[in-house]
Amino acid sequence: MPTHPLGTREQASTPESTRRAWARYVSTGLISDSLLREPVLRAWERAHELGANPKAAKAERLSALDTERLVEQQQAFITAARPYMEVLSWAVGLERHAIQLSDADAVVLSVLGDEERLHGLQQQPGPGALCSEELLGSNGVGTPLATGGYFEVMGPEHIIGVFQIFTCQGIPIRDAEGKVAGALCSSVRRPAASRRLRDMLICAAHGIEAELLLRQLERDIREVMAAPGDEQALRVLREEVDRWRESSREGLRIGARQAGMSRFEYALRLLRLAEETVQDIRHRALVWRTLASLEEGQRRPVALTGLVRELSGLLREEALRQRVELVLGEQEPVHVEADVHVLSRQLLRAALRALALAGPGGAVRIDVRLERHLAVGKATFLPLPSPGQAQVAPLPLSVTSPALGPGEEREPLLWHLPTLETAPGEGRPTLSC
Repeated sequence: MPTHPLGTREQASTPESTRRAWARYVSTGLISDSLLREPVLRAWERAHELGANPKAAKAERLSALDTERLVEQQQAFITAARPYMEVLSWAVGLERHAIQLSDADAVVLSVLGDEERLHGLQQQPGPGALCSEELLGSNGVGTPLATGGYFEVMGPEHIIGVFQIFTCQGIPIRDAEGKVAGALCSSVRRPAASRRLRDMLICAAHGIEAELLLRQLERDIREVMAAPGDEQALRVLREEVDRWRESSREGLRIGARQAGMSRFEYALRLLRLAEETVQDIRHRALVWRTLASLEEGQRRPVALTGLVRELSGLLREEALRQRVELVLGEQEPVHVEADVHVLSRQLLRAALRALALAGPGGAVRIDVRLERHLAVGKATFLPLPSPGQAQVAPLPLSVTSPALGPGEEREPLLWHLPTLETAPGEGRPTLSC
């Protein structure tokens, strides 16, 4: 039959058709593919093959001792996720709900929610509970982990009947290396509440991933500090990490206290702001990690002017902290041959030294020129202290590299610094957070 443009049967499937599909499955053991959304159909097929019972969930959990050990082992992950789980729970307000965090094997690590869902008759599975598709069928924890992407299961789309009063959605969380660390899931009674939570859930997942990245960064910092790395770059990296962590945590605390607008509206605004910060810190983190290391690459064409501009943008916050203005002067298009890692570190050292020489209230003028008589590209950082701050005007700091002649820059130019790429096979929805 015709499918939805995204490859699913969204238009053909309705709650009523899904109920008919479930009744037919219970009575005959056959799955009606024409009555279900594509991702739900695949989840039902997997659950069926794994032996899930549509009439009864298999409530299995780890022993108390194993649960305690697992929670202790995953404490860093739980701590990273907790502020985001609190924002999601706060946003739902008085709705019956649960926010769950699991490990990569669909074992629950932490749960937040209302009193009824945590301690009532319809209690949400707590730490140590196993939520795989084999045991619970299509669900907001096991299914995202099985597919590697976002998944929503609405009411009757649960293959196990006892869960059909809930609408659940979940998304995998990836660690700094792109491996699945676990899943974040929300469970509510009303589909409308679930729809309003969707964007927040995705933004929260990105935020948790950034926290995990920062923890990896801290380990990297310790490793690099054990080697003769660039001390200035390490200091700036350390301060970048601390500033982001404090600002993001404080933002989430503020979000949990304010109630001037609707909970959903305010929490979504907060998480969207956090997502913008996340994207920036993910980029900056890898750049600083590269600059602080002793890694070397190959010599190849580099757009020096673009590289200087990007480094200048990276140093804006550091310049503000030191109360120094960065001024872009002459920016002649210049192509050079260099190792982009080594050249970036040379430019960074010169820029940081110029900031220190300029001092509070001063400025640093940045110029890029082609020195034709020497056949080199030259980036110059000129410290300009504020009047009365320097008895002798500091000398400019320059970095040079062999320039390329016309036509020699045919090879793709490495004018940009390293960036983090999406993990292979990551099925995350597009969202303008």
